[in-house]
Amino acid sequence: MAAQHGMEASTLGISESAQLERSVPSHGTPPGFRHFLGTPRPSQRFTAFGKDPLAASAHLPKVRGLMNRLSRRMDAELPWPTHGDASLERWENPGIPSGYTYLLQFVAHDLVHSAMPLSVAGGIGASTANARRTALKLETLFGSGPVGSPFVYALDAPNDERRTKLRLGRMRWNEKGVEPGCPFRDIARAPAENVTGIDRSIAGRRVALTEALVADPRNDDHAIMSQLTALFALLHNGLIDVVRRGEPAAGPNAALGAAYLRFLCARDALTLIYHNVIRKDLMRRVLHPAIYAAYSGQSPNFIDRPSNSSSDFAARGMKNEDGWQIPLEFSHGAFRFGHAMVRPEYHINDLATHDLNKTLEKTSANDPVNMPLDATWIVRWSRFFEIKGSRPNFSRRIGPFLSDGLGNDQIFPAIDQTNRVGLLYRDLLGAALAGLWSVDALIAEITVRRPHFIGMSRLLADRPYRVSQLAAWLAAEPAYGRFSREDIETLANDPPLPFFILFEAMQQPQTEGLRLGPLGSIIVSEVIFGALANDDLPLGHNSASLTEALAKVSTRHYRTNLFAEVPEIERMDQLVEFTAELGDLRQAVPAFL
Repeated sequence: MAAQHGMEASTLGISESAQLERSVPSHGTPPGFRHFLGTPRPSQRFTAFGKDPLAASAHLPKVRGLMNRLSRRMDAELPWPTHGDASLERWENPGIPSGYTYLLQFVAHDLVHSAMPLSVAGGIGASTANARRTALKLETLFGSGPVGSPFVYALDAPNDERRTKLRLGRMRWNEKGVEPGCPFRDIARAPAENVTGIDRSIAGRRVALTEALVADPRNDDHAIMSQLTALFALLHNGLIDVVRRGEPAAGPNAALGAAYLRFLCARDALTLIYHNVIRKDLMRRVLHPAIYAAYSGQSPNFIDRPSNSSSDFAARGMKNEDGWQIPLEFSHGAFRFGHAMVRPEYHINDLATHDLNKTLEKTSANDPVNMPLDATWIVRWSRFFEIKGSRPNFSRRIGPFLSDGLGNDQIFPAIDQTNRVGLLYRDLLGAALAGLWSVDALIAEITVRRPHFIGMSRLLADRPYRVSQLAAWLAAEPAYGRFSREDIETLANDPPLPFFILFEAMQQPQTEGLRLGPLGSIIVSEVIFGALANDDLPLGHNSASLTEALAKVSTRHYRTNLFAEVPEIERMDQLVEFTAELGDLRQAVPAFL
Protein backbone atom coordinates (compact mmCIF):
# COMPACT_ATOMS: atom_id res chain seq x y z
CA MET A 1 0.00 0.00 0.00
CA ALA A 2 2.94 2.21 -0.44
CA ALA A 3 1.29 4.82 -2.56
CA GLN A 4 -2.34 4.06 -2.03
CA HIS A 5 -3.49 7.62 -2.69
CA GLY A 6 -0.19 9.07 -3.81
CA MET A 7 -1.03 9.94 -7.39
CA GLU A 8 -4.32 11.69 -6.62
CA ALA A 9 -2.65 13.76 -3.95
CA SER A 10 0.46 14.62 -5.93
CA THR A 11 -1.58 16.45 -8.55
CA LEU A 12 -2.57 19.11 -6.02
CA GLY A 13 -0.32 22.14 -5.74
CA ILE A 14 0.74 23.53 -2.38
CA SER A 15 -1.08 26.75 -3.24
CA GLU A 16 -4.36 24.96 -2.66
CA SER A 17 -3.61 24.37 1.00
CA ALA A 18 -5.10 27.69 2.05
CA GLN A 19 -8.45 26.71 0.59
CA LEU A 20 -8.27 23.30 2.24
CA GLU A 21 -7.45 24.90 5.58
CA ARG A 22 -10.76 26.77 5.58
CA SER A 23 -12.82 23.61 5.16
CA VAL A 24 -14.54 22.35 8.31
CA PRO A 25 -14.86 18.60 8.78
CA SER A 26 -18.40 17.29 8.62
CA HIS A 27 -20.00 15.27 11.42
CA GLY A 28 -21.41 12.78 8.90
CA THR A 29 -19.70 9.97 7.03
CA PRO A 30 -18.86 10.06 3.31
CA PRO A 31 -21.05 7.94 1.02
CA GLY A 32 -19.82 4.36 0.92
CA PHE A 33 -18.39 4.56 4.43
CA ARG A 34 -19.76 3.87 7.89
CA HIS A 35 -18.35 3.44 11.38
CA PHE A 36 -17.18 0.21 12.97
CA LEU A 37 -19.63 -1.03 15.64
CA GLY A 38 -22.00 1.83 14.78
CA THR A 39 -21.53 5.58 14.85
CA PRO A 40 -19.67 6.67 17.99
CA ARG A 41 -21.24 9.25 20.28
CA PRO A 42 -19.30 12.53 20.62
CA SER A 43 -17.85 11.28 23.92
CA GLN A 44 -16.57 8.14 22.15
CA ARG A 45 -14.72 9.92 19.33
CA PHE A 46 -11.01 10.63 19.08
CA THR A 47 -9.99 13.93 20.65
CA ALA A 48 -6.84 16.05 20.63
CA PHE A 49 -6.13 18.17 23.70
CA GLY A 50 -9.56 17.19 24.95
CA LYS A 51 -11.38 18.59 21.92
CA ASP A 52 -13.14 16.82 19.08
CA PRO A 53 -11.45 17.78 15.76
CA LEU A 54 -14.89 17.67 14.14
CA ALA A 55 -16.30 20.29 16.50
CA ALA A 56 -14.84 23.49 15.02
CA SER A 57 -12.35 24.70 12.44
CA ALA A 58 -10.52 26.84 15.02
CA HIS A 59 -9.04 23.69 16.57
CA LEU A 60 -7.71 22.27 13.27
CA PRO A 61 -4.31 24.04 13.16
CA LYS A 62 -3.51 22.63 16.60
CA VAL A 63 -4.56 19.13 15.47
CA ARG A 64 -2.42 19.40 12.34
CA GLY A 65 0.54 20.52 14.43
CA LEU A 66 0.15 17.56 16.78
CA MET A 67 -0.10 15.06 13.91
CA ASN A 68 2.98 16.68 12.36
CA ARG A 69 4.97 16.21 15.58
CA LEU A 70 3.74 12.62 15.99
CA SER A 71 4.77 11.81 12.43
CA ARG A 72 8.24 13.20 13.16
CA ARG A 73 8.51 11.09 16.32
CA MET A 74 7.72 8.11 14.11
CA ASP A 75 10.75 8.93 11.95
CA ALA A 76 13.02 7.43 14.64
CA GLU A 77 14.26 3.92 13.83
CA LEU A 78 12.82 1.23 16.09
CA PRO A 79 15.12 -0.92 18.27
CA TRP A 80 13.83 -4.30 17.13
CA PRO A 81 15.19 -7.44 18.79
CA THR A 82 17.63 -9.59 16.86
CA HIS A 83 16.54 -12.70 14.96
CA GLY A 84 17.94 -16.17 15.48
CA ASP A 85 19.09 -16.00 11.86
CA ALA A 86 21.98 -13.52 11.80
CA SER A 87 21.57 -12.95 8.06
CA LEU A 88 18.29 -11.11 8.69
CA GLU A 89 18.12 -7.42 9.41
CA ARG A 90 16.45 -6.69 12.75
CA TRP A 91 13.62 -4.83 11.00
CA GLU A 92 12.86 -7.68 8.58
CA ASN A 93 9.87 -9.96 9.11
CA PRO A 94 10.67 -13.49 7.90
CA GLY A 95 7.03 -14.54 8.32
CA ILE A 96 5.75 -12.13 5.69
CA PRO A 97 7.57 -12.01 2.33
CA SER A 98 7.30 -8.59 0.73
CA GLY A 99 4.87 -9.68 -1.97
CA TYR A 100 2.17 -9.72 0.70
CA THR A 101 2.72 -6.00 1.33
CA TYR A 102 1.47 -5.33 -2.17
CA LEU A 103 -1.24 -7.97 -2.07
CA LEU A 104 -2.57 -5.96 0.89
CA GLN A 105 -2.45 -2.83 -1.28
CA PHE A 106 -4.30 -4.66 -4.05
CA VAL A 107 -6.97 -5.75 -1.53
CA ALA A 108 -7.23 -2.16 -0.27
CA HIS A 109 -7.87 -0.97 -3.83
CA ASP A 110 -10.59 -3.62 -4.11
CA LEU A 111 -12.33 -2.25 -1.00
CA VAL A 112 -11.95 1.53 -1.26
CA HIS A 113 -11.74 3.98 -4.16
CA SER A 114 -12.06 7.69 -3.36
CA ALA A 115 -11.35 10.62 -5.65
CA MET A 116 -9.30 12.39 -2.98
CA PRO A 117 -7.74 11.37 0.35
CA LEU A 118 -9.45 12.87 3.39
CA SER A 119 -6.15 14.37 4.54
CA VAL A 120 -5.89 16.33 1.27
CA ALA A 121 -9.57 17.27 1.06
CA GLY A 122 -9.42 18.60 4.61
CA GLY A 123 -12.94 17.42 5.41
CA ILE A 124 -15.66 14.94 4.52
CA GLY A 125 -17.49 15.58 1.25
CA ALA A 126 -18.35 14.21 -2.18
CA SER A 127 -14.68 13.92 -3.16
CA THR A 128 -13.98 11.57 -0.23
CA ALA A 129 -16.85 9.16 -0.98
CA ASN A 130 -16.07 5.48 -1.52
CA ALA A 131 -16.95 4.51 -5.08
CA ARG A 132 -16.81 0.78 -4.32
CA ARG A 133 -20.29 -0.68 -3.88
CA THR A 134 -19.18 -4.30 -3.74
CA ALA A 135 -16.30 -5.76 -1.75
CA LEU A 136 -13.47 -8.04 -2.90
CA LYS A 137 -15.04 -8.73 -6.30
CA LEU A 138 -11.85 -7.83 -8.20
CA GLU A 139 -13.42 -4.63 -9.46
CA THR A 140 -9.93 -3.13 -9.16
CA LEU A 141 -8.81 -5.58 -11.87
CA PHE A 142 -11.91 -6.06 -14.04
CA GLY A 143 -13.53 -2.63 -13.75
CA SER A 144 -17.06 -2.76 -15.11
CA GLY A 145 -16.27 -5.68 -17.42
CA PRO A 146 -15.70 -5.81 -21.19
CA VAL A 147 -18.77 -3.68 -21.94
CA GLY A 148 -18.33 -1.03 -19.25
CA SER A 149 -14.52 -0.84 -19.34
CA PRO A 150 -13.53 -1.95 -22.88
CA PHE A 151 -10.12 -0.22 -22.75
CA VAL A 152 -9.03 -2.79 -20.12
CA TYR A 153 -9.66 -5.74 -22.46
CA ALA A 154 -8.05 -7.07 -25.63
CA LEU A 155 -10.12 -7.88 -28.70
CA ASP A 156 -10.71 -11.59 -29.24
CA ALA A 157 -11.26 -11.32 -32.97
CA PRO A 158 -10.64 -8.72 -35.70
CA ASN A 159 -14.24 -8.65 -36.93
CA ASP A 160 -16.38 -8.15 -33.81
CA GLU A 161 -16.39 -6.65 -30.33
CA ARG A 162 -15.73 -9.81 -28.32
CA ARG A 163 -13.37 -9.09 -25.42
CA THR A 164 -12.59 -11.65 -22.73
CA LYS A 165 -8.87 -11.33 -21.94
CA LEU A 166 -7.32 -8.48 -20.00
CA ARG A 167 -4.87 -6.31 -21.90
CA LEU A 168 -1.17 -6.74 -21.26
CA GLY A 169 1.75 -4.82 -22.69
CA ARG A 170 5.13 -5.87 -24.00
CA MET A 171 8.14 -5.19 -21.80
CA ARG A 172 11.35 -3.88 -23.34
CA TRP A 173 14.98 -4.82 -23.03
CA ASN A 174 17.31 -2.44 -21.21
CA GLU A 175 17.85 0.91 -22.93
CA LYS A 176 15.91 -0.23 -25.98
CA GLY A 177 12.45 0.36 -27.30
CA VAL A 178 9.80 -2.31 -27.61
CA GLU A 179 10.81 -4.84 -30.23
CA PRO A 180 8.90 -7.65 -31.94
CA GLY A 181 8.94 -10.70 -29.73
CA CYS A 182 9.28 -8.85 -26.42
CA PRO A 183 7.17 -10.76 -23.87
CA PHE A 184 3.82 -9.43 -22.63
CA ARG A 185 4.99 -8.98 -19.04
CA ASP A 186 3.88 -5.41 -18.27
CA ILE A 187 0.46 -3.85 -17.94
CA ALA A 188 -0.79 -2.23 -21.14
CA ARG A 189 0.32 1.38 -21.65
CA ALA A 190 -0.40 3.86 -24.42
CA PRO A 191 0.42 7.40 -25.59
CA ALA A 192 -2.31 10.01 -25.81
CA GLU A 193 -2.31 13.23 -27.79
CA ASN A 194 -3.02 16.06 -25.38
CA VAL A 195 -5.40 18.92 -26.15
CA THR A 196 -3.15 21.18 -24.07
CA GLY A 197 -0.29 20.57 -26.48
CA ILE A 198 1.90 19.00 -23.80
CA ASP A 199 4.01 16.15 -25.15
CA ARG A 200 6.41 14.41 -22.78
CA SER A 201 7.98 12.30 -25.52
CA ILE A 202 11.65 12.57 -26.47
CA ALA A 203 11.44 13.68 -30.09
CA GLY A 204 12.82 11.10 -32.48
CA ARG A 205 13.80 8.73 -29.69
CA ARG A 206 10.98 7.57 -27.47
CA VAL A 207 7.22 8.06 -27.24
CA ALA A 208 5.81 8.91 -23.81
CA LEU A 209 3.37 6.21 -22.70
CA THR A 210 1.41 8.43 -20.33
CA GLU A 211 -1.70 6.23 -20.04
CA ALA A 212 -1.88 2.99 -18.05
CA LEU A 213 -4.71 0.89 -19.49
CA VAL A 214 -5.90 -0.59 -16.20
CA ALA A 215 -9.31 -0.51 -14.52
CA ASP A 216 -7.96 1.22 -11.42
CA PRO A 217 -5.25 3.87 -12.03
CA ARG A 218 -3.82 3.19 -8.56
CA ASN A 219 -2.66 -0.17 -9.87
CA ASP A 220 0.10 1.77 -11.61
CA ASP A 221 1.10 3.57 -8.39
CA HIS A 222 4.55 1.99 -8.61
CA ALA A 223 6.41 -0.76 -10.44
CA ILE A 224 5.66 -3.61 -8.02
CA MET A 225 1.95 -2.77 -8.01
CA SER A 226 1.76 -2.79 -11.80
CA GLN A 227 3.64 -6.10 -11.88
CA LEU A 228 1.21 -7.65 -9.39
CA THR A 229 -1.68 -6.42 -11.53
CA ALA A 230 -0.05 -8.03 -14.57
CA LEU A 231 0.27 -11.28 -12.58
CA PHE A 232 -3.47 -11.39 -11.91
CA ALA A 233 -4.17 -10.49 -15.55
CA LEU A 234 -1.97 -13.38 -16.72
CA LEU A 235 -3.86 -15.78 -14.46
CA HIS A 236 -7.24 -14.55 -15.71
CA ASN A 237 -6.12 -14.92 -19.32
CA GLY A 238 -4.89 -18.43 -18.61
CA LEU A 239 -8.27 -19.33 -17.11
CA ILE A 240 -9.97 -17.95 -20.22
CA ASP A 241 -7.93 -20.43 -22.26
CA VAL A 242 -8.94 -23.26 -19.90
CA VAL A 243 -12.62 -22.42 -20.38
CA ARG A 244 -12.27 -21.98 -24.14
CA ARG A 245 -10.75 -25.44 -24.51
CA GLY A 246 -13.65 -27.12 -22.72
CA GLU A 247 -16.67 -25.04 -23.71
CA PRO A 248 -19.19 -26.36 -26.22
CA ALA A 249 -18.91 -25.16 -29.80
CA ALA A 250 -21.01 -22.09 -30.58
CA GLY A 251 -22.51 -21.19 -33.92
CA PRO A 252 -21.53 -17.96 -35.68
CA ASN A 253 -24.59 -16.14 -34.38
CA ALA A 254 -23.86 -17.19 -30.79
CA ALA A 255 -20.18 -16.20 -30.63
CA LEU A 256 -20.76 -12.96 -28.73
CA GLY A 257 -22.90 -14.64 -26.07
CA ALA A 258 -20.41 -17.51 -25.75
CA ALA A 259 -17.56 -15.03 -25.20
CA TYR A 260 -19.49 -13.24 -22.47
CA LEU A 261 -20.26 -16.53 -20.72
CA ARG A 262 -16.59 -17.50 -20.98
CA PHE A 263 -15.56 -14.22 -19.38
CA LEU A 264 -18.03 -14.60 -16.50
CA CYS A 265 -16.87 -18.14 -15.77
CA ALA A 266 -13.17 -17.23 -15.75
CA ARG A 267 -13.80 -14.10 -13.70
CA ASP A 268 -15.69 -16.08 -11.07
CA ALA A 269 -12.95 -18.71 -10.97
CA LEU A 270 -10.24 -16.10 -10.42
CA THR A 271 -12.35 -14.44 -7.72
CA LEU A 272 -12.65 -17.78 -5.88
CA ILE A 273 -8.88 -18.32 -6.05
CA TYR A 274 -8.29 -14.74 -4.83
CA HIS A 275 -10.68 -15.22 -1.91
CA ASN A 276 -9.06 -18.51 -0.96
CA VAL A 277 -5.61 -16.92 -0.86
CA ILE A 278 -6.87 -13.99 1.21
CA ARG A 279 -8.58 -16.30 3.69
CA LYS A 280 -5.93 -19.00 4.05
CA ASP A 281 -2.67 -17.23 3.34
CA LEU A 282 -2.74 -13.43 3.58
CA MET A 283 -4.89 -13.17 6.72
CA ARG A 284 -3.09 -16.07 8.41
CA ARG A 285 0.20 -14.22 8.07
CA VAL A 286 -0.84 -10.78 9.29
CA LEU A 287 -3.40 -11.51 12.04
CA HIS A 288 -2.94 -12.44 15.69
CA PRO A 289 -3.25 -16.27 15.75
CA ALA A 290 -6.13 -16.37 18.27
CA ILE A 291 -8.12 -13.77 16.33
CA TYR A 292 -7.43 -15.55 13.04
CA ALA A 293 -8.69 -18.81 14.54
CA ALA A 294 -11.89 -17.09 15.69
CA TYR A 295 -12.72 -15.67 12.26
CA SER A 296 -11.29 -18.05 9.67
CA GLY A 297 -13.84 -20.84 10.13
CA GLN A 298 -17.04 -21.39 8.21
CA SER A 299 -19.35 -19.38 10.50
CA PRO A 300 -17.55 -16.57 12.35
CA ASN A 301 -19.52 -14.82 15.08
CA PHE A 302 -19.26 -11.21 13.89
CA ILE A 303 -19.65 -8.31 16.30
CA ASP A 304 -19.87 -5.51 13.72
CA ARG A 305 -23.54 -5.53 12.82
CA PRO A 306 -25.18 -2.27 11.68
CA SER A 307 -28.44 -1.47 13.40
CA ASN A 308 -30.32 -1.21 10.10
CA SER A 309 -29.53 -4.80 9.09
CA SER A 310 -32.54 -6.27 7.32
CA SER A 311 -31.20 -9.50 5.89
CA ASP A 312 -28.80 -12.31 6.68
CA PHE A 313 -26.09 -10.75 4.54
CA ALA A 314 -26.56 -7.35 6.14
CA ALA A 315 -26.39 -9.00 9.54
CA ARG A 316 -22.84 -9.95 8.68
CA GLY A 317 -22.13 -6.26 8.81
CA MET A 318 -21.40 -5.39 5.23
CA LYS A 319 -24.38 -4.10 3.26
CA ASN A 320 -27.36 -1.84 3.45
CA GLU A 321 -29.76 -0.70 0.76
CA ASP A 322 -27.03 1.54 -0.71
CA GLY A 323 -24.58 -1.34 -1.17
CA TRP A 324 -21.15 -1.88 0.30
CA GLN A 325 -20.08 0.41 3.12
CA ILE A 326 -16.67 0.11 4.72
CA PRO A 327 -15.86 1.17 8.28
CA LEU A 328 -13.73 4.30 8.50
CA GLU A 329 -11.93 2.67 11.44
CA PHE A 330 -10.67 0.09 8.93
CA SER A 331 -9.91 2.28 5.90
CA HIS A 332 -8.50 5.27 7.80
CA GLY A 333 -7.26 3.36 10.82
CA ALA A 334 -6.32 -0.31 11.10
CA PHE A 335 -5.60 -1.15 7.46
CA ARG A 336 -2.98 1.57 7.18
CA PHE A 337 -0.63 -0.88 8.88
CA GLY A 338 0.53 -2.09 5.46
CA HIS A 339 2.46 1.15 4.96
CA ALA A 340 4.78 0.13 7.80
CA MET A 341 5.64 -3.10 5.96
CA VAL A 342 7.21 -1.36 2.94
CA ARG A 343 10.95 -2.06 2.55
CA PRO A 344 13.59 0.57 1.72
CA GLU A 345 14.74 -1.40 -1.35
CA TYR A 346 13.79 -4.46 -3.38
CA HIS A 347 15.66 -7.18 -5.23
CA ILE A 348 13.33 -7.15 -8.23
CA ASN A 349 15.03 -9.99 -10.08
CA ASP A 350 18.51 -11.38 -10.75
CA LEU A 351 19.40 -8.28 -12.75
CA ALA A 352 18.57 -5.40 -10.46
CA THR A 353 17.94 -4.06 -6.98
CA HIS A 354 15.98 -0.80 -6.83
CA ASP A 355 15.45 1.52 -3.89
CA LEU A 356 11.98 2.55 -2.81
CA ASN A 357 12.18 6.04 -4.32
CA LYS A 358 12.89 4.65 -7.79
CA THR A 359 10.18 2.02 -7.33
CA LEU A 360 7.54 4.63 -6.44
CA GLU A 361 8.51 6.85 -9.36
CA LYS A 362 8.34 4.06 -11.96
CA THR A 363 4.84 4.75 -13.35
CA SER A 364 3.33 6.02 -16.57
CA ALA A 365 2.40 9.25 -14.81
CA ASN A 366 5.88 9.94 -13.46
CA ASP A 367 8.21 8.35 -15.99
CA PRO A 368 6.30 7.90 -19.28
CA VAL A 369 9.34 8.09 -21.59
CA ASN A 370 10.83 5.06 -19.85
CA MET A 371 7.75 2.92 -20.33
CA PRO A 372 7.01 0.09 -20.77
CA LEU A 373 9.02 -1.44 -17.95
CA ASP A 374 12.41 -2.76 -19.00
CA ALA A 375 13.94 -6.07 -17.94
CA THR A 376 15.35 -4.66 -14.68
CA TRP A 377 11.78 -4.03 -13.44
CA ILE A 378 10.15 -7.32 -14.47
CA VAL A 379 9.51 -9.13 -11.19
CA ARG A 380 10.90 -12.56 -10.52
CA TRP A 381 8.21 -13.78 -8.15
CA SER A 382 10.48 -16.00 -6.07
CA ARG A 383 11.97 -12.69 -4.85
CA PHE A 384 8.58 -11.72 -3.43
CA PHE A 385 7.07 -15.03 -2.29
CA GLU A 386 8.65 -18.23 -0.96
CA ILE A 387 8.66 -20.50 -4.01
CA LYS A 388 10.38 -23.87 -3.68
CA GLY A 389 12.68 -22.73 -0.89
CA SER A 390 13.58 -19.32 -2.33
CA ARG A 391 14.80 -16.50 -0.07
CA PRO A 392 12.49 -13.56 -0.89
CA ASN A 393 12.63 -9.92 0.11
CA PHE A 394 10.96 -9.85 3.52
CA SER A 395 8.60 -7.10 4.60
CA ARG A 396 9.36 -4.73 7.45
CA ARG A 397 8.16 -5.56 10.93
CA ILE A 398 4.92 -3.77 11.76
CA GLY A 399 5.51 -0.80 14.04
CA PRO A 400 5.34 3.01 14.24
CA PHE A 401 7.97 3.67 11.57
CA LEU A 402 7.81 3.98 7.76
CA SER A 403 10.63 3.59 5.25
CA ASP A 404 12.25 6.85 4.20
CA GLY A 405 10.96 6.53 0.62
CA LEU A 406 7.40 7.07 1.84
CA GLY A 407 8.52 10.59 2.71
CA ASN A 408 9.29 11.30 -0.96
CA ASP A 409 8.30 14.94 -1.48
CA GLN A 410 7.60 14.39 -5.19
CA ILE A 411 5.11 11.59 -4.58
CA PHE A 412 3.72 12.89 -1.28
CA PRO A 413 4.19 16.69 -1.26
CA ALA A 414 3.08 18.94 1.56
CA ILE A 415 -0.67 19.55 1.70
CA ASP A 416 -1.02 22.30 4.32
CA GLN A 417 0.80 24.98 6.27
CA THR A 418 2.77 22.46 8.33
CA ASN A 419 4.84 21.79 5.17
CA ARG A 420 5.11 18.18 6.30
CA VAL A 421 5.74 15.87 3.35
CA GLY A 422 5.21 12.13 3.25
CA LEU A 423 2.54 9.48 3.58
CA LEU A 424 2.75 9.13 7.36
CA TYR A 425 1.45 12.62 8.13
CA ARG A 426 -1.42 12.05 5.70
CA ASP A 427 -2.37 8.80 7.43
CA LEU A 428 -2.43 10.45 10.85
CA LEU A 429 -4.25 13.59 9.71
CA GLY A 430 -6.85 11.65 7.73
CA ALA A 431 -7.66 9.58 10.81
CA ALA A 432 -7.90 12.71 12.97
CA LEU A 433 -10.41 14.27 10.56
CA ALA A 434 -12.59 11.15 10.10
CA GLY A 435 -14.45 11.17 13.43
CA LEU A 436 -13.16 7.73 14.36
CA TRP A 437 -13.83 5.89 17.59
CA SER A 438 -11.22 6.62 20.23
CA VAL A 439 -9.01 3.68 21.17
CA ASP A 440 -10.42 3.66 24.73
CA ALA A 441 -14.01 3.62 23.51
CA LEU A 442 -13.31 0.86 20.97
CA ILE A 443 -11.72 -1.30 23.65
CA ALA A 444 -14.65 -0.69 26.00
CA GLU A 445 -17.20 -1.55 23.31
CA ILE A 446 -15.40 -4.75 22.28
CA THR A 447 -15.01 -5.73 25.94
CA VAL A 448 -18.80 -5.77 26.28
CA ARG A 449 -19.19 -7.98 23.21
CA ARG A 450 -16.04 -10.18 23.33
CA PRO A 451 -14.33 -9.79 26.73
CA HIS A 452 -11.97 -12.71 26.06
CA PHE A 453 -10.50 -10.89 23.03
CA ILE A 454 -9.51 -7.92 25.18
CA GLY A 455 -8.47 -10.07 28.14
CA MET A 456 -5.70 -11.73 26.13
CA SER A 457 -3.74 -8.45 25.98
CA ARG A 458 -2.54 -6.44 28.97
CA LEU A 459 -2.05 -3.45 26.67
CA LEU A 460 -5.78 -3.46 25.92
CA ALA A 461 -7.19 -4.65 29.25
CA ASP A 462 -5.11 -2.46 31.59
CA ARG A 463 -5.64 1.23 30.76
CA PRO A 464 -3.06 2.69 33.19
CA TYR A 465 -0.47 0.30 31.78
CA ARG A 466 -1.42 1.27 28.21
CA VAL A 467 -1.13 4.99 28.95
CA SER A 468 2.23 4.52 30.67
CA GLN A 469 3.64 2.47 27.79
CA LEU A 470 2.51 5.03 25.22
CA ALA A 471 3.87 7.94 27.25
CA ALA A 472 7.24 6.26 27.73
CA TRP A 473 7.60 5.59 24.00
CA LEU A 474 6.51 9.09 22.99
CA ALA A 475 9.07 10.63 25.37
CA ALA A 476 11.92 8.31 24.40
CA GLU A 477 13.26 10.24 21.39
CA PRO A 478 12.96 13.95 22.23
CA ALA A 479 15.06 15.01 19.23
CA TYR A 480 12.39 13.70 16.86
CA GLY A 481 8.92 14.63 18.06
CA ARG A 482 9.93 17.61 20.21
CA PHE A 483 6.76 17.00 22.20
CA SER A 484 5.54 19.17 25.02
CA ARG A 485 4.18 17.55 28.18
CA GLU A 486 0.70 18.41 26.93
CA ASP A 487 1.41 16.62 23.62
CA ILE A 488 2.51 13.44 25.39
CA GLU A 489 -0.45 13.54 27.76
CA THR A 490 -3.04 13.87 25.01
CA LEU A 491 -1.43 11.27 22.71
CA ALA A 492 -0.92 8.73 25.50
CA ASN A 493 -4.51 9.09 26.67
CA ASP A 494 -6.10 9.27 23.21
CA PRO A 495 -3.75 7.97 20.51
CA PRO A 496 -4.80 8.22 16.83
CA LEU A 497 -6.05 4.80 15.74
CA PRO A 498 -3.54 4.11 12.89
CA PHE A 499 -0.65 4.97 15.23
CA PHE A 500 -2.00 2.77 18.02
CA ILE A 501 -2.45 -0.22 15.68
CA LEU A 502 1.26 0.01 14.79
CA PHE A 503 2.25 0.55 18.43
CA GLU A 504 0.18 -2.45 19.52
CA ALA A 505 1.86 -4.67 16.90
CA MET A 506 5.30 -3.53 18.07
CA GLN A 507 4.41 -4.31 21.70
CA GLN A 508 3.34 -7.93 21.19
CA PRO A 509 5.28 -10.22 23.54
CA GLN A 510 7.73 -12.58 21.75
CA THR A 511 6.40 -11.55 18.32
CA GLU A 512 7.30 -7.86 18.24
CA GLY A 513 6.05 -6.47 14.93
CA LEU A 514 5.71 -9.85 13.25
CA ARG A 515 1.91 -9.55 12.99
CA LEU A 516 -0.94 -7.35 14.17
CA GLY A 517 -2.03 -7.23 17.79
CA PRO A 518 -5.54 -8.20 18.92
CA LEU A 519 -7.28 -4.84 18.31
CA GLY A 520 -5.86 -4.40 14.82
CA SER A 521 -6.65 -8.04 14.05
CA ILE A 522 -10.27 -7.71 15.22
CA ILE A 523 -10.98 -4.70 13.00
CA VAL A 524 -9.27 -6.25 9.96
CA SER A 525 -10.96 -9.64 10.52
CA GLU A 526 -14.43 -8.15 10.88
CA VAL A 527 -14.10 -6.35 7.54
CA ILE A 528 -12.20 -8.92 5.47
CA PHE A 529 -13.92 -12.06 6.71
CA GLY A 530 -17.22 -10.16 6.78
CA ALA A 531 -16.80 -9.30 3.10
CA LEU A 532 -15.93 -12.91 2.27
CA ALA A 533 -18.97 -14.18 4.21
CA ASN A 534 -21.12 -11.68 2.34
CA ASP A 535 -20.05 -13.01 -1.04
CA ASP A 536 -22.52 -14.80 -3.26
CA LEU A 537 -19.94 -17.23 -4.67
CA PRO A 538 -20.05 -20.65 -3.04
CA LEU A 539 -16.59 -20.82 -1.46
CA GLY A 540 -16.78 -20.21 2.29
CA HIS A 541 -20.47 -21.01 2.51
CA ASN A 542 -21.22 -24.57 1.48
CA SER A 543 -18.07 -25.74 -0.33
CA ALA A 544 -15.44 -27.79 1.47
CA SER A 545 -12.61 -26.81 -0.87
CA LEU A 546 -11.60 -24.54 -3.72
CA THR A 547 -11.84 -27.53 -6.06
CA GLU A 548 -15.48 -28.07 -5.10
CA ALA A 549 -16.28 -24.37 -5.41
CA LEU A 550 -14.70 -24.14 -8.87
CA ALA A 551 -16.75 -27.13 -10.00
CA LYS A 552 -19.92 -25.36 -8.83
CA VAL A 553 -18.97 -22.17 -10.66
CA SER A 554 -18.27 -24.08 -13.86
CA THR A 555 -21.54 -26.01 -13.74
CA ARG A 556 -23.39 -22.77 -13.02
CA HIS A 557 -22.30 -21.55 -16.47
CA TYR A 558 -21.82 -24.86 -18.31
CA ARG A 559 -23.00 -28.43 -17.85
CA THR A 560 -19.56 -29.76 -17.02
CA ASN A 561 -16.64 -28.98 -14.72
CA LEU A 562 -14.09 -27.17 -16.87
CA PHE A 563 -11.76 -26.58 -13.90
CA ALA A 564 -11.08 -30.21 -12.98
CA GLU A 565 -7.33 -29.73 -13.55
CA VAL A 566 -7.04 -26.59 -11.41
CA PRO A 567 -5.14 -27.46 -8.20
CA GLU A 568 -6.16 -26.52 -4.68
CA ILE A 569 -4.61 -23.03 -4.53
CA GLU A 570 -4.38 -21.69 -0.97
CA ARG A 571 -1.18 -19.63 -1.06
CA MET A 572 0.41 -17.00 -3.27
CA ASP A 573 3.33 -19.24 -4.23
CA GLN A 574 0.80 -21.78 -5.53
CA LEU A 575 -1.03 -19.04 -7.45
CA VAL A 576 2.22 -17.90 -9.07
CA GLU A 577 3.26 -21.44 -10.03
CA PHE A 578 -0.16 -22.18 -11.54
CA THR A 579 0.00 -18.94 -13.53
CA ALA A 580 3.42 -19.98 -14.83
CA GLU A 581 2.00 -23.36 -15.88
CA LEU A 582 -0.96 -21.84 -17.71
CA GLY A 583 1.16 -19.22 -19.45
CA ASP A 584 4.14 -21.46 -20.24
CA LEU A 585 6.35 -19.18 -18.14
CA ARG A 586 8.44 -21.70 -16.18
CA GLN A 587 11.46 -21.06 -18.41
CA ALA A 588 10.57 -17.48 -19.26
CA VAL A 589 13.19 -14.80 -19.91
CA PRO A 590 13.30 -12.65 -17.82
CA ALA A 591 12.66 -15.28 -15.16
CA PHE A 592 9.05 -15.46 -13.90
CA LEU A 593 9.46 -17.96 -11.05
